[in-house]
Amino acid sequence: MIQAIYKGTEIEMELHQQTQERWICDYTLVKHPERTRTFHHGDKEFPTMDLARDYALQEARDAIDHIA
Repeated sequence: MIQAIYKGTEIEMELHQQTQERWICDYTLVKHPERTRTFHHGDKEFPTMDLARDYALQEARDAIDHIA
C-alpha cells in the first residue's frame, strides 16, 4: 500500500497486476480526524505499475479538489 497526503486527506493506493501484464490502482481517501474512508476502484489499465500509480494519484487529488 502506497500513501500520500493531499490537502489534509490521506490517499492509500493499492496496485493490482492484471492479465497480459497490465496494471490498475485502487485508492482510498481518508479524511481526518474522523478517519472517514471513501474507496475508489481503478477503472483504467496501464502497461506499467508507475503509470497506474501516477494516474490514480492524480485522480485522487482531483477528487479531493472537487470535494473541498
